[in-house]
Amino acid sequence: MISSCVHFWNEAPHFRGAFWKVSSFLCFSGINGIVSYFSHAAEAAGQVPLPAFEIAFFQNLFGLIFLLPWLMQHGPSSIKTQYPWLQTFRIILSAIGVILWYISLAHMQLAQAVGLMFLGPLITVVGAHVFLKESISKERGLAILIGFVGGAIISQPTFSGLLSFVAFLPILAAICFSGATLMIRRLTAGDSPQLIAVYLLFFMAPLLLIPTLLYGHMPLAWQWPWLLMMGGLTTGAHLFLNKAYTSAEVSYLIPYGFTKWFAGALIGVIAFAEIPSLWTCFGAFILMASIIALNWSEVRRNSSKTLKSTLYGNTA
Repeated sequence: MISSCVHFWNEAPHFRGAFWKVSSFLCFSGINGIVSYFSHAAEAAGQVPLPAFEIAFFQNLFGLIFLLPWLMQHGPSSIKTQYPWLQTFRIILSAIGVILWYISLAHMQLAQAVGLMFLGPLITVVGAHVFLKESISKERGLAILIGFVGGAIISQPTFSGLLSFVAFLPILAAICFSGATLMIRRLTAGDSPQLIAVYLLFFMAPLLLIPTLLYGHMPLAWQWPWLLMMGGLTTGAHLFLNKAYTSAEVSYLIPYGFTKWFAGALIGVIAFAEIPSLWTCFGAFILMASIIALNWSEVRRNSSKTLKSTLYGNTA
């Protein structure tokens, strides 16, 4: 029985990719819950909440603790990357995305904020069309349009006469994370998942240290264990995500990211009594459907290109 499971695991890269992606997003959901807890607890006690950049700083600092065994085992030579500039851009994008994301979590329900993040892949496609002149078929254009309708539905509770800037924070964060995700796929060609995680945690912490020293304040005693837990979840989330992208294609793994919405909604209900509105649920499901349709269209287009290339090669 065990040998059969091991054989299946070794021979099923897409299953491994899905497993690691779901595990990663469960860790991210736990992190989101802790960030929301910090905000709710501070508000209930009349305290000043920890700034988003300070939470991210300690999260990455403590995350390195869980990677120390790997660093000690492999030595200093193990931290040499094949793509220094790509690592740098990814770290900057990730740092900006984390700050925007944590600010949004302090002002929005978990289910609503996570739902709006699903606009990231759609905006990425539009950006590729505008700046990289990539074509958008009628099918893809319709899927993107439907996705934006879903985003507008989710955002409805955040609109009050004028557009609230808070509603755009998860979207901006999603754009940053989408760019970082695309870079991960390229990085895994030469760097190990552990190395990719080390670079992110090691260099993001100094980047966030500057605003923490200038504008942050010392965490309270009850906050330290939660920050340490965030460090562990962060290390696991990035390791699992990197393993997922070494096992399967990004396009195949996209639908498994919906785990974050269901887990976030469940945490919001259980921990904070945040019952998602029907509009939030309806808009989230529309967005999920549009992303699946967009992904299906992309896979079909790539398959068509491969088939044409094969036929052309056979007739040459």
